[in-house]
Amino acid sequence: MASPATPWSERVYETYHLHLANDRIFIEPLDAEVNQVLMIDRITQETVFRSSATLPANGTADVKLVFGILGRIHLIGGWYLVVVTGRERVGEVEGQTIWRMTGAELVPYTKSLLFLSTKQLEFNSIYKGMVESVLKTPGLYFSASYDLTHSYQRLAMIHGREHLRESLFRRADRRFVWNRHLLLNFTSSSSENLNHYLLPLLHGFVQIQTMYIHNVKVDYVVISRRSTWRAGVRLYTRGIDSTGAVANYVESEAISICNNRLVSYVQSRGSAPIYWSQKPDLSYLPKPRVNVEHDHLLALQAHFQEQIVLYGPQTVITLVNHHGREELVGAVVRDAIHLSRHPNITFVAFDFHAETKHMKWERLSVLMERIEAERVRQQYFVKPLDGPVKQVQNGIFRTSCMDCLDRTNVVQGLIAKREFEDQMRYFGIFGEHEKLEDDPSAHSIFRNIWADNGDVISQQYAGTGALKSDFTRFGRRNFYGVLRDGLNSMQRWVKNNFMDGYRQDAIDLFLGNYVVEEEEGATKICPLEAKRGFFWTTLLMCALAATAMCALCILSPAETDWTTRFSWFALWFGALGITVAIIYKNGMEYVDRPRLVPR
Repeated sequence: MASPATPWSERVYETYHLHLANDRIFIEPLDAEVNQVLMIDRITQETVFRSSATLPANGTADVKLVFGILGRIHLIGGWYLVVVTGRERVGEVEGQTIWRMTGAELVPYTKSLLFLSTKQLEFNSIYKGMVESVLKTPGLYFSASYDLTHSYQRLAMIHGREHLRESLFRRADRRFVWNRHLLLNFTSSSSENLNHYLLPLLHGFVQIQTMYIHNVKVDYVVISRRSTWRAGVRLYTRGIDSTGAVANYVESEAISICNNRLVSYVQSRGSAPIYWSQKPDLSYLPKPRVNVEHDHLLALQAHFQEQIVLYGPQTVITLVNHHGREELVGAVVRDAIHLSRHPNITFVAFDFHAETKHMKWERLSVLMERIEAERVRQQYFVKPLDGPVKQVQNGIFRTSCMDCLDRTNVVQGLIAKREFEDQMRYFGIFGEHEKLEDDPSAHSIFRNIWADNGDVISQQYAGTGALKSDFTRFGRRNFYGVLRDGLNSMQRWVKNNFMDGYRQDAIDLFLGNYVVEEEEGATKICPLEAKRGFFWTTLLMCALAATAMCALCILSPAETDWTTRFSWFALWFGALGITVAIIYKNGMEYVDRPRLVPR
């Protein structure tokens, strides 16, 4: 049976000294007995192995401790080496350590940027800031020996010892390697075998907790893997593309280890697999638009063809409203699935908001009972840690709402709970009718893991923690949860309208969807030069001026004639109302839009 652990001969080095000399960069592994170091020529950009004896003498180069090589990226100022400078231990699975990245740095190959113009320096700084912003996003994980990109079952289905002996990067699931573009850039700079230096980076969520249930130790692990295909932020990345890739696609694997046995269960989430959009326009909830010019059925079939190959039969749970602005999206998905007539796709529609209206959260049991037979049929993956596979998972729940965040988090947590209870019965810890609620300590740990998972995934896609997470965390809604949801909703509005264009550009740059050209800002136009039109800028300034004048009328000295003050106030307030109405009607002219890749 295959294990996510990589043989020692192909593991990635964990710690390095980075020697920064004037004309060379030396990467010296510290956790392996090797007599070679990796040398980067800062002028030719060539990467080759050299004897350890070539390391600069003490005091002649800056030395930096780093914990991983993430690759390199090209900006206007040339190539930058991307390295891990901070890490936090998450825990171990089968003795393999998993780390959360807490710091990263871009090390320039070029010692000076004096060859750039002032405008190019500005653009290069913006590009560099974009890459750094992605590296600061919560939920970036890595391991020098554990294959974070594959579920246990997928790895078990991989045949051939040669494949399993490949390096972590070479054998990784390319959907979930967020620095793939950076690592491919790094390997292209050398004809050497760099496998020991190529550290795959997972974006998503990893948490490892130990529970003691009836005095029996159970290690519980949740790993959520965010896909790099059609990756982006909430309102700029929706729906599907022609390859079948959907926005906000996340695979979540829950692993339980007890008495030398391991079980795992996988769920997925992803945007409605049709062509639809919901661009920010200053309104609180932009109207979703379904693109009638594209072939929804063809794209949906491409999506599920891949999903069925990877996971088996699909049970598609859709939680969108059955009325109002969400109705059309849900209806088109339903019709496309029915038209596909695929025997391995089951469609389940559940109007989450209507069913749980007026805090009737117990109504979620209606959905759980509807899918219970399918859940039991799917089973879960089982194997002894040192033995062959005993059972596999036959199918998957694919849950979605509009954002695939808040409602999806709640339902995935409920499904995971029922699976966990079945797994505890398999281990012989629970009796036939025993529930997780019967052990308050374990129940609290379980809930917090899934609530944390939902919060992190929401931060990555929407920019804030999840809504409704108090139900996942405590099993009920409360005043503070509702208040927190209100604050998160306001933050989402601000970020989605005024910050997400930059965030989308940063993701596209990091993933290689956009490649910076050397002469940008000089002989070639840089897309960062795009600015708001003069008319719209002037209108915004008029609104700000009118606001200031209204305030001045209110705060003017009391001896000023009241009628005059009121007349001027009415005039400026009317001007403010007209300009605000025009701005709101043309909201898309004022939102922060992506500039690198058209959206």
